[in-house]
This record gives sequence, structure tokens and C-alpha cells, in this order.
Amino acid sequence: MTLLNYLRSDLELTNTEIRTLFTRSQLPSNYGIDDIEAVYMRLKEFRMDRHQRFVYNFLSYNEISHCDDCGITMWNDDSYSVDHGDRHVCESCCNDSYYYSENSDTYRHNDDYDEDDYDYDESSGTYSYDTDVLEYCTFNKLPKENTVDYYGVELEVERRRDCPYDIAESINSMFHGFAICKSDGSLDNGFEIVTGPSSFKYHKTKWEEFFNSRLCQDNLKGWNTDTAGLHIHIGRKSLTPLNIGKILVFINDDMNKDFINHIAGRSSEQWAKKSPKKVSDVLRPTGEKYEAVNTNHHATIELRIFRSNIARHGFYRVLEFTDAMVNFVKQTNCTTTSLHYSAFTRYVSQPEQRALYPHLLAWLIRKSYVKDMKPSRSVVATDVEETITNQRG
Repeated sequence: MTLLNYLRSDLELTNTEIRTLFTRSQLPSNYGIDDIEAVYMRLKEFRMDRHQRFVYNFLSYNEISHCDDCGITMWNDDSYSVDHGDRHVCESCCNDSYYYSENSDTYRHNDDYDEDDYDYDESSGTYSYDTDVLEYCTFNKLPKENTVDYYGVELEVERRRDCPYDIAESINSMFHGFAICKSDGSLDNGFEIVTGPSSFKYHKTKWEEFFNSRLCQDNLKGWNTDTAGLHIHIGRKSLTPLNIGKILVFINDDMNKDFINHIAGRSSEQWAKKSPKKVSDVLRPTGEKYEAVNTNHHATIELRIFRSNIARHGFYRVLEFTDAMVNFVKQTNCTTTSLHYSAFTRYVSQPEQRALYPHLLAWLIRKSYVKDMKPSRSVVATDVEETITNQRG
């Protein structure tokens, strides 16, 4: 039986309804959830799951999803958001495995139950790890900026010897409305600086306060630790599923492995595991947090690959790499050649990109990924500054 025969004979859809299914991914409004699930499974038998956008839209437009715990099909309106929207579960799983945290204003897993369930520790100046940054920080962009790309940064840092213990409180004041300091159990004697969603240009303006602060530069460290990383969240609103699929391939593919490890500053598999991906894997989240690209968040995808860096040039290089990668995947296709790191370096070295990504381009030139070009003198100066900062133990 052909797909068309199935739709006409078994489902008794009219030509108009079939056209609506293929153009809008929608079934007639009288279909129940069991009917929609049955059609979805049959469409997979006809290999429609190869058409990523169709499958994604089919689930979205018919307002159904699958429980992230047990996999049961459910109406979106009947799902429960847990961990601030990172996961969605059915009512049964929510009742069995989660509790509502008043401080966090979200459902949390029973295994994470904390009797204190604190929010802010006055002695250290840090908020609890599960604090929602949006409770204290807003979406930020520069005046008259029309960007739709928002990024959230998590910069993990360790305290140096004799570091003022209230340094986190000072950073909270400096970054009021932009970022907060949160506790992080993976660090020895440190914390993470977590920003609210902000545009690329706003980040590059606001972080200058941190890099110009002697208090921060003299008392914190990131690069010379075995513990600290740098994670960047990319807002999903500006990305299509296809864009995200291409990011998965670009970051994880073996052909780019050495380049990605080089620019990330580490190859740790403990916190950012890499494994070969296909573009279609965007439709099949693994549920695993510690992947190079964590796609389990509903509002963002998270790059977890980077080593911490509190030097201006090193930090901006990573931020510029992320923004350049987002714009790169939006304009390239899905072929292996198109997603090779050499295609990315050619994109960054184009005249129209050079002013946007000076720190990234300087690094690519210095590491011989881009040849026959010289970086600007101002960037070379900050490059030296990074070397001095990161050599300090």
C-alpha cells in the first residue's frame, strides 16, 4: 500500500485534508490523541521520519509530545514542566517522581530534594545551583539593536589563595540585572557566573567591567584548573531544528574533532562527551546532560565544550566562535564538505565577518587555520594579555 492509498482508504481523508497534512502537518480537529499517535507511527513506517521538518511540525502543530521520563504520548496542555522547562513529563511521572519547590518555583526530582532548599547564601554571596537566573536577570540587548540571537553564559571560576570570600557579592552588584553568581558542586572552591539571555553585542559590552576589574582578575582563575568550564546557551527561538542538527554534526563529527578540541581548550569527555551525530538526531534527544551539545533544554541548546577562561581575548574568542557558528549553520547546507571546519574558517575570514569576530580570527591566523592574513594590532595586544593571565597558577 502506498502512503497516498493509506491516507485515502484507511483514514478516509479528503484531498483537501491530505493537502493540509503535507503543507501544515495537521490532521482534522476531530482526531483524538490515540488517533494522532497511530497516524504518527504509520507515517514512520512510510519513512516520513526522514523528513525532519515534517515530523517536528507534525508533533508541534497537533499539540502532542512525549513524556521525557516514560515516553507516553500526551497533549501538550497535560504535560508538567520540570526543572524550569528543561524537561516535560506526564501527570503520572510527575506525581511519582517530582515535588514542587517553592523557592525554585518549579517541579524538581525527588532525588534532588533538599530540606533547606535555599536560594541565596549571604556568607558566600552565591545563589543556589538551581536558581532560575531569569528571576534576577532580564533579556538584554543594546538600544536600537534588532537581534533575535540571545546567548546565556555560565563561566565557572575558582578562587585564588587569599581571595576575598565575598567576591561573589561584589560581582552580583557589578552585574546587577545581567548576571548572578551561583554555587556549583563540581568546583573545589569556586562558583559560576551565570548571565541572563543577552545579545552578542551586549555581552561584549557588559563583560568589559569584569575584565577591567582588578578584584576579579587578581583573585579568580579559570584556565589553570582541572575543574572549571565555560558553557554557552543559545536561544532556540532563532534556530530551526535543521540549524540545531547542523550544529550537532559540526561539533561532534570526527572530521572536526581536533579543531573543536583546539578551540575549546580541552578534550574532556567527562563533562562534554562527543559522539558522531546525524542532522536528524535533533529529533531524538538522548536525555544526557553531559554531552558536547546538550539539547535537553526546551528554551536553549547548550555548548559545554569550553575550558574556563577569564582573559579578555580567550573569553571573547569563545563567544565569537559561538555566534559565528550560529550564523554559519544558517547559511550552509548539510553536506559533509559544507560542515567541515575549513568551510567555517573560510566563512569567518570573509571581509564582512572580520570586524565581527576579531579575536576569533586572530586566533585562527595564529594557529595557521587561516593563512596569508595578519590580525589587528589591538587584538594581538589582548592575545599577549591572555597568555600572561592564563600562565598564572
